[in-house]
Amino acid sequence: MVLTLLAILIAALVASAAVAAFVPRSVVAYGSAGAAAVVVLLALVALADASEMGSLALPLGPAGSAMHLVLDPLGASFLLLVFLAAGPRALFAEHIPGSPLSHAALALILLAADACTLAAGLLLLAFGTRSSLRAATFGVVCLVAALALMAPASAAWPDCDFAAIRAVPPEGWRAGAVLFLVLLGVGSSVARADSVASVASCYVLIRLLLDLSGPAQPLWWGVPLLIIGIIAATAGSLRANFAITLHAVLSIGSLHQLGFALVGIGLAMIARSVDLPDVTLLALQAIWLLLACHVLCQTLLLLCAGAMESGAGTRRLDRLGGLIHRMPATAMCTLAGLSSIAALPPGLGFAGFWLLVQALLAAARIGGFGLQLLIAIVAALAALSVGLVGVAAVRLFGVACLGRPRTPRTAVAEDAQGPLRIALVGLASLTGLLAVLPALALLPAASALAQLANGGADRIAFAVTLRPSAEAPGYPAAAIAGLLLVVGAVLFWLMRRDRSQGHRQEAAWSGGFAPPPAWLPFGDPATQYGPASFAEPLRRALAPLLATIIKLGDGARLRLVRLGHRSLRAVQALAAVSVPRSVATALALLVLAASAWLVAP
Repeated sequence: MVLTLLAILIAALVASAAVAAFVPRSVVAYGSAGAAAVVVLLALVALADASEMGSLALPLGPAGSAMHLVLDPLGASFLLLVFLAAGPRALFAEHIPGSPLSHAALALILLAADACTLAAGLLLLAFGTRSSLRAATFGVVCLVAALALMAPASAAWPDCDFAAIRAVPPEGWRAGAVLFLVLLGVGSSVARADSVASVASCYVLIRLLLDLSGPAQPLWWGVPLLIIGIIAATAGSLRANFAITLHAVLSIGSLHQLGFALVGIGLAMIARSVDLPDVTLLALQAIWLLLACHVLCQTLLLLCAGAMESGAGTRRLDRLGGLIHRMPATAMCTLAGLSSIAALPPGLGFAGFWLLVQALLAAARIGGFGLQLLIAIVAALAALSVGLVGVAAVRLFGVACLGRPRTPRTAVAEDAQGPLRIALVGLASLTGLLAVLPALALLPAASALAQLANGGADRIAFAVTLRPSAEAPGYPAAAIAGLLLVVGAVLFWLMRRDRSQGHRQEAAWSGGFAPPPAWLPFGDPATQYGPASFAEPLRRALAPLLATIIKLGDGARLRLVRLGHRSLRAVQALAAVSVPRSVATALALLVLAASAWLVAP
């Protein structure tokens, strides 16, 4: 019944997308938000009652074949997670595509049970999010080719559904080709800066690599994901410290959680290959918490950034300041989201990062020296990434919300009101609740994670403390939150008690300078910390390293040109190739080769 209603809802969303250009935007937004709320309710019903899950065949496939939909614990949990954030984004985030077509595409991807349905969902997502259709088509072709290699020889294509593929895991050269095509296809089709589409890409990776590829994968399968994930996490955290607008900092900074999720997927595959279900479950729990934090907190922060831009008239950090005085509700919701994104305790992001670190420590003895060295490097870079994203969060909140206003428009900024304010407070409250009780966030995905970990029945129960094992002390988020509240209250009381008339009061983040004169009402911007105050030290510290990398890269490129090309015409032909795609392909092949070496005994 639930799956039938979901299929009807997808058809209604596709039909409404055809007339969306002829109706007011508010009608489309409310319709998309209402559809997202219905999907959330149906997902909750399916998770509460296992009998509501099943499969459905629709006579809409190519050449008279059917499109297959399936609702299982994995798809239902991701439906709940994705559409929980899709409603507020459709209503209030005007700069983020939230059309009915994109919602129908997301539902189709999460319910797909064969290659044709998955390909249709990916193409609809490209149309709905106004992405590059050529890149999406290339990604769909790669994914369909991967599924074709995974399908058994006796299965009829394209009627071969995921159930038939799951019974025949790839082996030998097919395993390497499947991994390469899946990584290339997912990266080309649904890996967007948009957090909801990025979570859909992680779902496709989990579905294809952990679910459809059998109960265990080759050991080296997890190595490329470890490398790609930690590079994405570190690069995203670093780039967030140089961005100059609110939306750029939030969009780039959130890449570190997606990178950690990829690291978790790689760890889960490595642990499954050596039959360690407890370590696999730890990695899967970390993935789920990281994705939940990414979707909820990224939605909250992007809505806060939109409210700041609307209230202050700009999104540039160097023109913002003092918004905590004019927009206190928005500023506090921003602080709640940033604390989780930056993996600060007791945030939801810290719970996911803590579980990921536990999984890294537990997997440190798997494989030979090469794999153990890689896991140690990943752990060190993960700590570096968390430190960098913490600096980026302090930079954003300190520059935009603390100190004095830098422009007249910022001095009269208006706080979010009405439904937007309710949405911000609601998302911040939900994030805070899940941060204090992270096990509550794991309950919707308990059955799906246990199945992926080869653990059989549900092995995740509600508990106040997250424990990697029965004898481990665990992570008591509620106790840490209570302790921080007590310490904060004591410090606030001491500051109020020791205040004397002889001390001058100045706004935080103003550098301790005296109040500005009447002829300079906003003060001198040079007396306040600005975006460059954090970016310049990092830029100077990294300048020698970047120069060395560029010099080595130029030298390697010249040697390759001399060895591989004997004529100027061949060099010119190489230069005519699309640089991004060729570089991406070369890096992917290099990562696969390094993976085979690292797992060698």
